[in-house]
Amino acid sequence: MRFVSVGLAVLMVVFGSAASRAATKNATRQAREKAAQKACITGDFRKGVDILGDLFVETQEVNYVYNQGRCFEQNHRWEEAIDRFREYLRKEPHLQTADKADVENHISECEAQQAKLAPQPPTPIVTPARIVVPAPPAPPPAPAAAPVELTASPGATEPRSGTGLRTAGIVTAAVGLAALGGGLVFNLQANSLTNQLNGSTWDRDKASRHDTYQTLGWIAYGVGAAALVTGTALVIAGWPSGRTADTPPALSLIPVVVPGITALSLQGNFQ
Repeated sequence: MRFVSVGLAVLMVVFGSAASRAATKNATRQAREKAAQKACITGDFRKGVDILGDLFVETQEVNYVYNQGRCFEQNHRWEEAIDRFREYLRKEPHLQTADKADVENHISECEAQQAKLAPQPPTPIVTPARIVVPAPPAPPPAPAAAPVELTASPGATEPRSGTGLRTAGIVTAAVGLAALGGGLVFNLQANSLTNQLNGSTWDRDKASRHDTYQTLGWIAYGVGAAALVTGTALVIAGWPSGRTADTPPALSLIPVVVPGITALSLQGNFQ
């Protein structure tokens, strides 16, 4: 009986020591699990994942891989979380339907969040088409005015009287003088309106009349001067000088058009 009692005592000591070591090891593991959980919750996911990785290597319990995925997911590390969840499914091919659906749901949520972070393609900028309005074509140049040839008609060899030329010259010169007088009147009216506009408030009607009078004055000056010069030339050309019909003087009237001036140019040969 003494040997039996001693044997039982030894067995109790051995089993008690093993149980004590197991309890200590279990308490240590639980403490490490809590430390990993705290690290994941507080944002130190690297530390939490490292602790869970060490526990998996030591115990080969695949739940630690799943917990790694949850740690990454809690810290918005979507790509690493998806990798850990898929590794968990690979190591646990015989999961129950509900557990497998839960893991796949975590993967789907991580993929959705990851898609939100993907850069969106830039919105194309539509540039409105430019409408090009062609410039109006330049007006064709005015054709050069053909000179008006005033050539005395040939007649007998007797001297020409020149009465017709003198009459035409006097009439033309009179028209020129009248036009110059009209230009002077228009110019005086324009000057009067200029004084009125300078001495009072702006009047659109007066300004318009001023411009009209000024324009008409310059036109009258140009026409009057051209007519006066032409009439004088005709009177000179018609003055008797012993010319005969076979040697008539050739006179040419050429219109001259310059910006702001209209005139006639008289050209001819007098013998």
